Amino acid sequence: MSRLSNEAPLAVDQPDLVHRVREVLDRAGFDEKHIYERFGAGEQGQLTLGPLDRPRLLWRTRDNDQLSTLLRLFLVEVPVELDDFRQAIAPMDPADWTTLGLVILDGTTVRDAVTLRASGKLVIAHDCSMPAKGKRYDYVLGVTGSTLTMAGLTVRPPSQRTLDLGTGSGFHALTASTHSEQVVGTDRNSRAIAIARFNALLNGITNVEFVTGDLFEPVSDLQFDLIVSNPPFVISPENQLQYRDSGYRGDEICERIVRAGPEHLAEGGYMQVLCNWVRDPGESWRERLLGWIDGSGCDAQIIHNSTNTIDVYANQWLRQTELSTEDRFAEAFHRWIAYYEQLGIDAIDTGLITLRRRSASTNWVRFETDRRRNHPNGVGILATFAARDLLDRIGDNPQDLLALKLRCKPELRVLQRLEPSDSGWLVENAQCMLGKGLEFEGRLDQAMFHVLTLCRGQQPLSAVLAQAAARTGQSLNQISTGCLATMRSLIEQGFLWPVDEEPVAR
Repeated sequence: MSRLSNEAPLAVDQPDLVHRVREVLDRAGFDEKHIYERFGAGEQGQLTLGPLDRPRLLWRTRDNDQLSTLLRLFLVEVPVELDDFRQAIAPMDPADWTTLGLVILDGTTVRDAVTLRASGKLVIAHDCSMPAKGKRYDYVLGVTGSTLTMAGLTVRPPSQRTLDLGTGSGFHALTASTHSEQVVGTDRNSRAIAIARFNALLNGITNVEFVTGDLFEPVSDLQFDLIVSNPPFVISPENQLQYRDSGYRGDEICERIVRAGPEHLAEGGYMQVLCNWVRDPGESWRERLLGWIDGSGCDAQIIHNSTNTIDVYANQWLRQTELSTEDRFAEAFHRWIAYYEQLGIDAIDTGLITLRRRSASTNWVRFETDRRRNHPNGVGILATFAARDLLDRIGDNPQDLLALKLRCKPELRVLQRLEPSDSGWLVENAQCMLGKGLEFEGRLDQAMFHVLTLCRGQQPLSAVLAQAAARTGQSLNQISTGCLATMRSLIEQGFLWPVDEEPVAR
């Protein structure tokens, strides 16, 4: 039997007990759907679990049934009566949960030793969100907004071997297990590795291995079809929390990962990294990243999410810390600003870098700014790479483009603005959308609108342009000149796709 310690807070040598715990949780409805319903998360599905939410959540769980007891203990993080807990986990014995390191028995009450969070089909254990003595250096974070953002952005083609670099509680590694033959999760925090191993047991996942080590050191001799990393990217002078503070200067942690990662990618493999990076005065957000990926042998898509001046950036992160007084907050703020001034920067950018190993020919870099209400997702990112491959194969010869039989994606929507004329209403401007989020901000005139309506995959683009010219009273040359460049852009962004090509879902 394992002896529990700070470095190994949860037991992994009694898998039968862990599986019985999961059976109890499943029987109680301890899953995302039922938790959101019980807590009344609302139509937006937003659930907050801070101290100020406790009165409402306690009221929501006032019935003391099996699910309410478990929610109070492991999510609201308040002690429960031993008799209520015993009833909630029957037929298991509370001592079994103590043996595993999940709870602490304190007389006639039970306290949580960890938090349990349900996300999708997973239940993830991690350190309590509000520890009595504050967060320690090796604190293991749970499923956060950043975690879910990364999960939504991850590309998921079938993978023989996947790496989760900086795995934390193991969420991304466990999620990748469904489309990977083998997954490796690494972290320099041995406590995180121990908790991640427990989470693999708790979720019955057997094709994931967790190893301790910094960056790529534990997997130096391996290559992967997919690498994902949500590293400790916060740029600050601190080194207090491993999940947040890298200990490297400036944005060096992200630069190291992006520069070293391609060596560990199999041909055609993808690497995705959530990044924060510094911006030197007078530079755009693009320039620094070009130096990181130059000569990598990879195609790159970089989605820029936001830019913050150093004062706004410092303020946002410090507000998430446990600084209890205004004086302590002010001291930390000025220390952070002094650090940024020492680095010689005035702004910090955030975004996602996606690299694909392709060493056979000249690589490309695509920059995007995420201004859409619908955020990009992993399927959409894959579609972007597939579209660029298609356009590269077509090349600059317009005849190859004109020969394509194009079809609009089912999710395509067009917003029109019309203007009156003597011959009726004319399209003054139209904008393309996929779903509900604005994606293409180029102008679509009357002719281009007709081209889109005729792209049904039944005839080549040359015939579509001829029909659009006839409808608008223009010559074929006139309509072709303006439309071909726009058509390439619409293909690249996933609005149109040739019927003869393998379909790419959005």
